[in-house]
Amino acid sequence: MALVVGLAGCGVAEGATDTVNLSLNTDPATFDPALAKGGDDFTVARLLFDTLVRKDSGNSLVGGIASAWQAQDAAHYTFTIRSGLTCSDGKPITPSVVAASLTRFAAKETGSSGRTLALGSGTATFTADDKTGTVKAALSVPWSDFLTGLTLPQAGIVCPAGLSDLKGLAAGKAAGAFSGPYTLTSSQAAVSYQLTLRDGYAAWPAFAKPLEGVPAKQLNLTPITDYATIATQLLAGSLDVGVVSDENVARFDGNARFSTSSASNTTTYLLFNERPGTAFADRPELRAAVAQAVDPQAFSDIISGKRGSTILSVGSAKLPCVNTDRSLLVQQDSAAAKKLAGVRVRIVGTTLLQGGNDYIGEALRNAGANVSVSSLDNANWATVTTAGGSDWDINVQGDNNQLGTLTSSLLRVMGPVTEKGGRNKTGSVNDKGYGFVTQAMSVTDDDGRCAALQSAQKSFLQRVDAIPLSTLPTTTVVAGGFAIRTFDDYLDPATLRILK
Repeated sequence: MALVVGLAGCGVAEGATDTVNLSLNTDPATFDPALAKGGDDFTVARLLFDTLVRKDSGNSLVGGIASAWQAQDAAHYTFTIRSGLTCSDGKPITPSVVAASLTRFAAKETGSSGRTLALGSGTATFTADDKTGTVKAALSVPWSDFLTGLTLPQAGIVCPAGLSDLKGLAAGKAAGAFSGPYTLTSSQAAVSYQLTLRDGYAAWPAFAKPLEGVPAKQLNLTPITDYATIATQLLAGSLDVGVVSDENVARFDGNARFSTSSASNTTTYLLFNERPGTAFADRPELRAAVAQAVDPQAFSDIISGKRGSTILSVGSAKLPCVNTDRSLLVQQDSAAAKKLAGVRVRIVGTTLLQGGNDYIGEALRNAGANVSVSSLDNANWATVTTAGGSDWDINVQGDNNQLGTLTSSLLRVMGPVTEKGGRNKTGSVNDKGYGFVTQAMSVTDDDGRCAALQSAQKSFLQRVDAIPLSTLPTTTVVAGGFAIRTFDDYLDPATLRILK
């Protein structure tokens, strides 16, 4: 879906600008795509680095740096690299460049949050052939989400100038590192980030429905943590594109100067830290008591202005194979929740969900728990909850499902843990549940995959490793004269265009 508003009646002349102003929720924590962890990291990574393949509508794929690809089976793939592509320092993007970048992305020691999404717990070998223009990928374990995983911003191709200066890459100062359409030309934390279109860049994907308009020569990205402020600046003309996820969306109702589109790929759930030294380690009965204390509908209404819906798993109801059995969830029971009396509980969450964080804290206090709540900006929250350790007990997880697959969210609650390069924030692998995920990724028929994924969901729900809460609809607001494309529930920032 493309968000488009015509220029007529908006007081803007055609072609009057070559600049677009858009909001971030907070400062990017890194400009190293492999190490991106939060939504704002993903936004800048998509603009600065190209990936082998990209998402298109209908969960289909389109070429990025790769012009073609072939899957011999779920463990062996061949990519043909487009000729004539260059890095931001003018050096060619060859198969060897691609293979070197993907080898780093896939290495466990790199610690990329996208690694297990792309290839599970196995390893990957990338072999370049510059003469034939191809890269071969061999996985140690079959993983049918591999191609979709390579659309992730974390799999962005880093050019040699970045791989030879990882500190500069993370700071955005390795000038020749970029493979994507933009370069980072200025950076001022908490104020703005300026991205400039590369001269002669022509490696745009050929989406099934071509993009309208022209890319901006300059993007100004401003960190704004408050949705009300984003809405105000959009209405005042200081922003051209912004994302709003609460009742402030209503401020654009009936306003022909803007187009809006909502996506529900972000889900929320309570996720327990089960590492030694935490309140809920080896205490499933206490985890169940938390579920008995909390009303998911009340939480949903608070965070979304009554626009969201409750969920029965960690993924949204739109995802294939998602659980529909309500009986697997622990039901609210205020009396039974009194098991929490006197238990010390430390809650962490992002400021984007602050009202919800406070509600969870109050619900547990009502059950008798001794509760502290820390609402952190998105970058710090992502850092704290992926670092491992025992300094938090419950994470109010906002999960932006970039892949549009159930596996993406399940890996937050089972499988390799974050401190070992995985996505699982609980600290408990759950070998049984993860075994079902691995099984699902090795079968090709839909029925077999869904059966395995249902078993995986039943496992974490019965263990109460996480408590499903609700979707968080995110609404992208676009001012007149601009357009951006949403593929299913995935907003692609690199499709931002100025209409002429």
